[in-house]
Amino acid sequence: MPSRNPRRRNHRQRKGHRRRDGRTVVRLDAAALFQRLEMLGRSQNWLAKQVGVTPAYVSMLVNGGRSPSGRIRRRMLRALGVTRSRQLFKTEVKHEPQ
Repeated sequence: MPSRNPRRRNHRQRKGHRRRDGRTVVRLDAAALFQRLEMLGRSQNWLAKQVGVTPAYVSMLVNGGRSPSGRIRRRMLRALGVTRSRQLFKTEVKHEPQ
């Protein structure tokens, strides 16, 4: 009889499975970020320290090279005093070639 590991999920119960029509990607709205940083009189380096990431990672987010995780998005919103995610992030649906 196979052992039952409570940490191991059944492959059908995976969280965040891909949809067949495309996948949703969240990107940082660079213009909104710069506007907010200017309003607060802060820099990207300050934001990186507040969020707990490197300045290089913030730069990759700004340039669209990376997509922030949910945890990073929440930390950024809190650090910048933004209440709605839409004010700082854009959602895109990426279609994968078949």
